[in-house]
Amino acid sequence: MINQFFRVKAIFIEGKHRLFTFVSLTKLLYPILLTAFACENSANTRSQLPFLPQDNTSWFVYEGRVPLDEERHLYLELSISEATQSGQGSFHLEEFLEQNDNRAPVASFDGSYSTLFGANPDERLLQFHNTGHAQPLIRKYLIQGFKGNLTDSHITMMREEPFRATDLAVSIDGSDRLIVLNKDLQPVSHDREHNLVKRTSRIFTIEGYFRHNGDSADFHELNTEETWAVTKFGDYHKAIRQYHQLTERKFDVTYMKAIGFSVSHTDKLGRHIEALVIKRVLQMTSTPDDFPTQAPRKHR
Repeated sequence: MINQFFRVKAIFIEGKHRLFTFVSLTKLLYPILLTAFACENSANTRSQLPFLPQDNTSWFVYEGRVPLDEERHLYLELSISEATQSGQGSFHLEEFLEQNDNRAPVASFDGSYSTLFGANPDERLLQFHNTGHAQPLIRKYLIQGFKGNLTDSHITMMREEPFRATDLAVSIDGSDRLIVLNKDLQPVSHDREHNLVKRTSRIFTIEGYFRHNGDSADFHELNTEETWAVTKFGDYHKAIRQYHQLTERKFDVTYMKAIGFSVSHTDKLGRHIEALVIKRVLQMTSTPDDFPTQAPRKHR
């Protein structure tokens, strides 16, 4: 069509021959074509970028993992807009399969969600429409006893069922946590680290010293000289494994560069603090000799 449009024609006007050449047509149509090509390139570029809201609506980001079996997890990054008075809103969902410290994309969804009532008047559920997988994942887990006449609670059995064949549904737990539900609207896991937590900051780069303290971990940030409590979300367990490969003595520290974000957290003393999620470890090495020995400032 474009070739036909640009075809050079001789036009007779008022007894004179005027030849509109390809060059003159190009000058005439250049702004139109430039706009069209720019729009097409812009659309292709946007499809390759991370999710970016296009309006002024407030958006909240939750992320975390749920177990599929002992070796595999489904990692979810969920962005939701503030709900309207009718309980409706928009969302963007990215899902990844985690196995052996590797993470591979599984699915991506955009659409609308609805707010529903749960089993009791105070419980609220969110249903994310049209998010079921055409090829559902398989989830394996242990349950107590058997169905039927034999109900020995000391016996465990392995159960296998499809997961994420239906719309994603979550239960709202306070202001900073979403509990992922199965097809029967029951929690996949009650473990805090195996559900979704709300970011309280943008993603940022961190560089400093990581230390495992047995049942917890902390991170001393070099640029701000602050020490963060580290939660068990994100790459926490990967960082712990690498930490023990790099250290020789208990409470040694390792150098780490990573990306992370903050979350609301309750410490062992019941205090509400801002804690660090190590979203992705970029580099971990043994501690250099010039590790700072001064007492670090605690992040609150």
